[in-house]
Amino acid sequence: MQQQVVDAERVSVFNKEKIKRVFSLDNIVDAAVDIFLVLFDVITSPILIVMRMIRWTVGTYILDGLKNRIKKIIRWVKNKPRWVQVIVIPSLLITTAIILIFIWIFGQAWGEFVVEEF
Repeated sequence: MQQQVVDAERVSVFNKEKIKRVFSLDNIVDAAVDIFLVLFDVITSPILIVMRMIRWTVGTYILDGLKNRIKKIIRWVKNKPRWVQVIVIPSLLITTAIILIFIWIFGQAWGEFVVEEF
């Protein structure tokens, strides 16, 4: 019974020490400066919020989806005859390159449009 009390005291002391380390003066100042810089950046140019959301959406749904489809095709081709691999893999690489080029062109055009509007 007494061992459990000692263990419970150690856990509470550990948590207090951990909280003291996390909320030290240096960490609080660093967090406050970071928050101020982010808020200042957002207030001075609200278009950054939109651009970051678009970049996140493109990265999450389009590029990750493209990567997953490529992986599925490669796994599918892996067990096929050699002549199917010779046809599918180069066409997959060419198609992927074309899609990425179109994404890049759209990003460049959209970025220029946004800069001209603001």
